[in-house]
Amino acid sequence: MRGRIAVLAAVLLTFSGSLPAADPKPIETFRAYAASLGTGQTSLLTVSINRWSTDEEREMLLTTLQEFGRDKLIDALTKIRPPVGYMRLPNTIGYDLYYARNHPNPDGSRRIVLATDRDVNFREAAKNTRSMQYRLTLIEIHLDKDGKGDGKLVPAAKVSWDKTAKKIEVEDYNALPVDLLNVQRTKP
Repeated sequence: MRGRIAVLAAVLLTFSGSLPAADPKPIETFRAYAASLGTGQTSLLTVSINRWSTDEEREMLLTTLQEFGRDKLIDALTKIRPPVGYMRLPNTIGYDLYYARNHPNPDGSRRIVLATDRDVNFREAAKNTRSMQYRLTLIEIHLDKDGKGDGKLVPAAKVSWDKTAKKIEVEDYNALPVDLLNVQRTKP
Protein backbone atom coordinates (compact mmCIF):
# COMPACT_ATOMS: atom_id res chain seq x y z
CA MET A 1 0.00 0.00 0.00
CA ARG A 2 2.79 2.44 0.92
CA GLY A 3 4.48 1.67 -2.39
CA ARG A 4 1.36 2.65 -4.31
CA ILE A 5 1.06 5.90 -2.36
CA ALA A 6 4.71 6.72 -3.03
CA VAL A 7 4.26 6.05 -6.77
CA LEU A 8 1.10 8.19 -6.85
CA ALA A 9 2.89 11.01 -5.01
CA ALA A 10 5.81 10.84 -7.47
CA VAL A 11 3.45 10.98 -10.45
CA LEU A 12 1.58 13.96 -8.98
CA LEU A 13 4.83 15.80 -8.28
CA THR A 14 6.04 15.12 -11.81
CA PHE A 15 2.94 16.63 -13.38
CA SER A 16 2.29 19.42 -10.89
CA GLY A 17 4.93 21.63 -12.50
CA SER A 18 3.22 21.33 -15.88
CA LEU A 19 -0.29 22.30 -14.79
CA PRO A 20 -1.64 25.28 -16.69
CA ALA A 21 -1.77 28.61 -14.93
CA ALA A 22 -5.14 29.95 -13.90
CA ASP A 23 -7.03 31.80 -16.60
CA PRO A 24 -6.13 35.47 -16.74
CA LYS A 25 -8.68 37.91 -15.42
CA PRO A 26 -10.99 39.07 -18.23
CA ILE A 27 -10.57 42.62 -19.49
CA GLU A 28 -14.22 42.67 -20.59
CA THR A 29 -17.26 40.50 -19.97
CA PHE A 30 -20.58 40.62 -21.79
CA ARG A 31 -23.87 38.97 -20.97
CA ALA A 32 -26.73 38.48 -23.41
CA TYR A 33 -29.91 36.52 -23.93
CA ALA A 34 -29.36 34.19 -26.87
CA ALA A 35 -32.59 33.49 -28.75
CA SER A 36 -32.60 30.92 -31.54
CA LEU A 37 -35.42 31.68 -33.95
CA GLY A 38 -34.95 28.31 -35.63
CA THR A 39 -35.48 26.23 -32.47
CA GLY A 40 -37.37 28.67 -30.25
CA GLN A 41 -34.83 28.14 -27.45
CA THR A 42 -33.30 30.86 -25.29
CA SER A 43 -30.39 30.92 -22.89
CA LEU A 44 -28.07 33.29 -21.10
CA LEU A 45 -24.70 33.65 -22.87
CA THR A 46 -21.57 34.98 -21.17
CA VAL A 47 -18.60 36.12 -23.26
CA SER A 48 -15.33 36.93 -21.49
CA ILE A 49 -12.45 38.60 -23.30
CA ASN A 50 -8.96 38.15 -21.82
CA ARG A 51 -7.16 39.97 -24.63
CA TRP A 52 -7.84 41.41 -28.07
CA SER A 53 -6.42 39.72 -31.17
CA THR A 54 -3.31 41.40 -32.50
CA ASP A 55 -2.95 42.96 -35.95
CA GLU A 56 -0.48 40.18 -36.77
CA GLU A 57 -3.01 37.48 -35.86
CA ARG A 58 -5.68 39.19 -37.97
CA GLU A 59 -3.37 39.44 -40.99
CA MET A 60 -2.24 35.82 -40.62
CA LEU A 61 -5.85 34.60 -40.59
CA LEU A 62 -6.85 36.78 -43.54
CA THR A 63 -3.83 35.65 -45.58
CA THR A 64 -4.53 32.00 -44.72
CA LEU A 65 -8.14 32.33 -45.90
CA GLN A 66 -7.12 34.06 -49.13
CA GLU A 67 -4.29 31.69 -50.03
CA PHE A 68 -5.35 28.31 -48.59
CA GLY A 69 -9.11 28.43 -47.95
CA ARG A 70 -11.44 27.85 -45.03
CA ASP A 71 -10.09 24.47 -43.85
CA LYS A 72 -6.62 25.87 -43.28
CA LEU A 73 -8.24 28.95 -41.72
CA ILE A 74 -9.83 26.77 -39.03
CA ASP A 75 -6.48 25.06 -38.39
CA ALA A 76 -4.69 28.41 -38.11
CA LEU A 77 -7.41 29.87 -35.89
CA THR A 78 -7.29 27.04 -33.35
CA LYS A 79 -3.50 27.25 -33.10
CA ILE A 80 -3.62 30.81 -31.76
CA ARG A 81 -2.26 30.81 -28.22
CA PRO A 82 -3.27 31.87 -25.75
CA PRO A 83 -6.97 31.91 -26.63
CA VAL A 84 -8.47 35.40 -26.46
CA GLY A 85 -11.24 34.41 -24.06
CA TYR A 86 -14.24 32.13 -23.82
CA MET A 87 -17.99 31.98 -24.15
CA ARG A 88 -20.29 29.81 -22.12
CA LEU A 89 -23.89 28.95 -21.43
CA PRO A 90 -25.11 28.22 -17.90
CA ASN A 91 -23.97 24.86 -16.55
CA THR A 92 -21.30 24.40 -19.24
CA ILE A 93 -17.52 24.63 -19.08
CA GLY A 94 -17.44 26.96 -22.05
CA TYR A 95 -15.67 27.22 -25.38
CA ASP A 96 -12.38 28.95 -26.10
CA LEU A 97 -12.49 31.99 -28.36
CA TYR A 98 -9.51 32.39 -30.68
CA TYR A 99 -10.29 35.73 -32.30
CA ALA A 100 -11.65 38.95 -30.78
CA ARG A 101 -11.47 42.40 -32.38
CA ASN A 102 -12.81 45.64 -31.00
CA HIS A 103 -13.88 48.26 -33.56
CA PRO A 104 -14.62 51.56 -31.76
CA ASN A 105 -16.58 54.32 -33.52
CA PRO A 106 -16.15 58.09 -33.05
CA ASP A 107 -19.51 58.34 -31.23
CA GLY A 108 -18.36 55.88 -28.53
CA SER A 109 -20.26 52.89 -29.91
CA ARG A 110 -18.40 49.69 -30.76
CA ARG A 111 -18.58 46.64 -32.99
CA ILE A 112 -16.97 43.48 -31.61
CA VAL A 113 -16.22 40.45 -33.79
CA LEU A 114 -15.44 37.06 -32.23
CA ALA A 115 -14.63 33.67 -33.74
CA THR A 116 -13.99 30.10 -32.63
CA ASP A 117 -14.19 26.63 -34.11
CA ARG A 118 -17.38 24.59 -33.88
CA ASP A 119 -17.53 21.29 -32.05
CA VAL A 120 -17.96 18.44 -34.51
CA ASN A 121 -19.49 15.16 -33.33
CA PHE A 122 -18.13 11.76 -34.34
CA ARG A 123 -21.02 10.81 -36.64
CA GLU A 124 -20.78 14.12 -38.50
CA ALA A 125 -17.03 13.68 -39.03
CA ALA A 126 -17.27 9.99 -39.96
CA LYS A 127 -19.97 10.59 -42.57
CA ASN A 128 -18.31 13.80 -43.77
CA THR A 129 -21.69 15.49 -44.04
CA ARG A 130 -22.26 18.87 -45.69
CA SER A 131 -22.18 20.50 -42.26
CA MET A 132 -18.42 19.77 -42.10
CA GLN A 133 -17.98 22.81 -44.39
CA TYR A 134 -19.49 24.98 -41.63
CA ARG A 135 -16.91 24.60 -38.87
CA LEU A 136 -16.69 28.18 -37.66
CA THR A 137 -18.73 29.99 -35.01
CA LEU A 138 -18.94 33.77 -35.43
CA ILE A 139 -20.30 36.42 -33.08
CA GLU A 140 -20.88 40.08 -33.86
CA ILE A 141 -21.88 42.45 -31.07
CA HIS A 142 -22.94 46.09 -31.46
CA LEU A 143 -22.73 48.25 -28.34
CA ASP A 144 -23.71 51.85 -27.71
CA LYS A 145 -21.48 54.23 -25.75
CA ASP A 146 -23.03 52.93 -22.50
CA GLY A 147 -22.02 49.31 -23.19
CA LYS A 148 -25.51 48.06 -24.11
CA GLY A 149 -26.65 46.62 -27.40
CA ASP A 150 -27.43 43.54 -29.43
CA GLY A 151 -25.76 41.08 -31.72
CA LYS A 152 -25.84 37.90 -33.77
CA LEU A 153 -24.26 34.50 -33.26
CA VAL A 154 -23.78 32.20 -36.23
CA PRO A 155 -23.11 28.78 -34.67
CA ALA A 156 -22.20 27.07 -37.96
CA ALA A 157 -20.66 29.39 -40.54
CA LYS A 158 -18.84 28.80 -43.80
CA VAL A 159 -16.48 31.58 -44.78
CA SER A 160 -14.84 32.24 -48.11
CA TRP A 161 -12.87 34.99 -49.78
CA ASP A 162 -14.60 36.87 -52.60
CA LYS A 163 -11.70 37.81 -54.89
CA THR A 164 -13.80 40.21 -56.95
CA ALA A 165 -15.24 42.21 -54.04
CA LYS A 166 -12.11 41.63 -51.92
CA LYS A 167 -14.08 40.74 -48.81
CA ILE A 168 -15.00 37.82 -46.59
CA GLU A 169 -18.33 36.16 -47.30
CA VAL A 170 -20.18 34.35 -44.52
CA GLU A 171 -22.80 31.68 -45.14
CA ASP A 172 -24.93 30.40 -42.24
CA TYR A 173 -25.66 26.65 -42.33
CA ASN A 174 -28.99 27.07 -40.55
CA ALA A 175 -29.92 30.28 -42.42
CA LEU A 176 -31.14 31.73 -39.10
CA PRO A 177 -28.50 33.18 -36.78
CA VAL A 178 -29.02 33.29 -33.03
CA ASP A 179 -30.09 36.75 -31.88
CA LEU A 180 -28.19 38.21 -28.94
CA LEU A 181 -30.63 40.40 -27.05
CA ASN A 182 -30.03 42.85 -24.23
CA VAL A 183 -26.23 42.59 -24.51
CA GLN A 184 -24.60 44.32 -21.56
CA ARG A 185 -21.01 44.91 -20.66
CA THR A 186 -20.44 43.85 -17.07
CA LYS A 187 -17.60 44.73 -14.75
CA PRO A 188 -14.81 42.16 -15.09
